[in-house]
Amino acid sequence: MNQPIRIALVDDHRIVRSGLASILRSDNRFLVVQEAANGRELIDGMDISHPHVVLLDLEMPVLSGREALTEIRAKENDVRVLILTMHQNKAFISQMMELGANGYLVKDSEPEEVVKAIEKVHAVGFYFSDLVSMAMLHKISAPQMKAPILPEHGLTNRELDVLQLICQEKTTTEIGELLFLSPKTIEGYRKVLMEKVRARNMAGLVLFAVRHGLIKA
Repeated sequence: MNQPIRIALVDDHRIVRSGLASILRSDNRFLVVQEAANGRELIDGMDISHPHVVLLDLEMPVLSGREALTEIRAKENDVRVLILTMHQNKAFISQMMELGANGYLVKDSEPEEVVKAIEKVHAVGFYFSDLVSMAMLHKISAPQMKAPILPEHGLTNRELDVLQLICQEKTTTEIGELLFLSPKTIEGYRKVLMEKVRARNMAGLVLFAVRHGLIKA
């Protein structure tokens, strides 16, 4: 049996945290390991709670969600961060994704979508809702954002194969089976890809692929 996904809930409104916790605790696929009222409480408790996925509000006292996301990514860990906020501005969404968020939802999302997003960011490293897809398409469609595949990126054919399968939302195990490689080898390719294209996470790899014409947005 698979281990439950360990989740941290971060929001300065107790009623929001309680509502999310109630939904997630009713499903044995999830385990709520931390609740925090601000980014500082989250950061200080993560070494004990060890979450796989963080549901993160943005506007909070002491340490905002944006600041907490920056600190999480500075530690170079593999924690997935799913933004859950009221902001729907396209430029703001793009900025959060480029800072290293793995997904972005608004607070009026249906519970089913929240559950789906948690599973996706945990399994494949990113979740692009329709809102995020539109925001990123708007950004990369700008003339100054279009870019060809440049030789200096130095991606090999095998690395391109792995990247395209990541964009198809394949898990590490599934990619390994398709390419006849071990999961450990695929993880190695993921790390090399992130280093070469300077991506913060899997979402960043997908954005790179779209921007350089490897897949269609």
